[in-house]
Amino acid sequence: TGALCVTSCLRRGIKVRALTRSGSWSQPATGGKDEGTFTVDSDILSIQQCDARDPAALEAGVAGCRGVIYAASASKQGGNAKAIDNEAVVATGNACIVKGVGRYVVISSTATTRPKSLGYLFTNVYQNIMAEKRLGELGVVSSYNKDASQTSYSIIRPGGLEEPKLNAVLGPKSLELSQGDALAGIISRADLADVAVEAALSQSPALQNTSFELYYTDSAQPCEGRFKSLLQNREVTRIHGESYADLFNQLKHDGEYYVPV
Repeated sequence: TGALCVTSCLRRGIKVRALTRSGSWSQPATGGKDEGTFTVDSDILSIQQCDARDPAALEAGVAGCRGVIYAASASKQGGNAKAIDNEAVVATGNACIVKGVGRYVVISSTATTRPKSLGYLFTNVYQNIMAEKRLGELGVVSSYNKDASQTSYSIIRPGGLEEPKLNAVLGPKSLELSQGDALAGIISRADLADVAVEAALSQSPALQNTSFELYYTDSAQPCEGRFKSLLQNREVTRIHGESYADLFNQLKHDGEYYVPV
C-alpha cells in the first residue's frame, strides 16, 4: 500500500519522499486505464532509508513535509506488530508534531475496537496485531490531544484489502465512509492509497483529528452480526459523495460521532 501511495502522489505531480526499510522503491502494478503511461520523475521523487523504530531517523524523514502517510506494518523484512503497528505509529506521529507536519495519516484497519468480531479474531492470531494497531491508534490520539499546534491526524480504517483486480482505482463515487467502527467491507489497495493521499493533502477541517472506516459501498457489511440493523437505520452515518472533498466534508471529529456499543 505504501508503494501505491507514492505512485498516487507521482500521478498527481506531487513531490514525494518515500521512507522505506531498504532505501529502495519499485513502481507497483495497477489495474488503472493509465497503467504504465507515466515516467517516474526523479525531480519529485526522493527515496530514503528509514527505520520506523528510530525517532531521530523519523524526525529527519518527515522534516519539511506537509503531510505524512504511515503505511508500514509488521513484516519479515523488519519489525513485529508491537514495534511497527503500535510503537512506530506513535513515534511517527510524535515526529510529525515536533517537525510541524500539518497532517498525519495512519492506515490502520476496521474492527480494531471490536475484539469479538470475526475480523479481529482472525487477524489478531498473527502477533496480536489488531490489539497492537488499536494501541497505536490510541497513542496517536493521546499525542495529538496534548499538542496545541495546528497539526492533526486522520486514522483510516480500511476494510479487507482486495487483490484480484490488480489494485484498480474505482474512485470516490464507489466508496463509502463510516464512523464508529461498526461497518466494514472490502477496498483495493490503490483506492486506499488514493484516499490516504487525498486526506494528507486536504484542507478540510472535518479531517482534523478523526477516524473513519473505508470500503466499497456495494461491499458494506456489519463488523459484528449485532450491528446488521445499522445498514438500514441510519444510526451510523454512511457517507457517500461525488468527490473526495464531498466524502471528507461529511466526517465528524473523534468524540463527536455515534459509536455503537
